[in-house]
Amino acid sequence: MGRKYLGRVNQLIRRKITQLLLEESNDPRLANITITDVDVNRDTTRAEVYYSIIGSAEEIAELQTVLDGAAGWLRNEMAPTLRLRNIPRLVFTYDPSLAHGARIEELLQQQRERRMAGDNGENTVEAEEEENFDADDLVE
Repeated sequence: MGRKYLGRVNQLIRRKITQLLLEESNDPRLANITITDVDVNRDTTRAEVYYSIIGSAEEIAELQTVLDGAAGWLRNEMAPTLRLRNIPRLVFTYDPSLAHGARIEELLQQQRERRMAGDNGENTVEAEEEENFDADDLVE
């Protein structure tokens, strides 16, 4: 199958899963999920669905179990609208990109606050050293 066709199938599945989770799911935990990407294999028999949520490791593990259980329901709900020869088996994978982005934003906000405190006449050697932080501080 062509790359362009698979890209359209990926987008279609992503939109449909998002719609089903938001509008038709009875589980309120599923409404907080962000579907970040879908990657369908060439013969459309398997779709890797990447999701993200900001929460603890326990919440993510619990949500993974809930999603694995809901995969069959989602597949059955998508079947009438997709019009594909093969309705792909859904495999959910956690995508930590939103959590990493939130952590980076938090560190940058702390840095801005330190910089503002230094501009108010409290500029000390420690504040100047903190201002010159490494990019390694942003990565966990």
